[in-house]
Amino acid sequence: MKHIALVIALLVVSTTTVAQADPQADRDTKLIADVKAVSVHKLDVALPNTGLEKWLRDQSGDEAKYHWEVNDCGEQSGTPGETGPVPFCVEVDSTLKDGRQIVIFIVNDQPKNGGPPDWRIFFAQLTTPHEKINLRRLSDLPAALIKTHQLVNHPEIAK
Repeated sequence: MKHIALVIALLVVSTTTVAQADPQADRDTKLIADVKAVSVHKLDVALPNTGLEKWLRDQSGDEAKYHWEVNDCGEQSGTPGETGPVPFCVEVDSTLKDGRQIVIFIVNDQPKNGGPPDWRIFFAQLTTPHEKINLRRLSDLPAALIKTHQLVNHPEIAK
């Protein structure tokens, strides 16, 4: 009988622990959802009015793998006396089927008056086996992808 009571107690404790929401996880989930939906036109006026997640899938191809996370943008160095809030970035890493990687950090410049978030590109880079290309604007990505694409056994090149 003691074993059954112990099992029931463990189930109650583990269920209660799972039921308690992690406020940071909730915040991260919301930030990631917001960034996935933000228009790339808002991030770069040269791009169309399409959500970032869809636009990135269009650029990366159907077989790309994605990882989304929230981090601190790496802004503070840890130097004593450094003050001020560290901005949050939403990072997306896209690994293309040929091994190239796209890394994009989107920062939330939250207005002090509590208005809507003002998302902007903090950092963007295309990494290939041979080089790292820093992208000043998102609209630079398509050309960088074309430039670094390795055409192997392409029938037009064989001619």
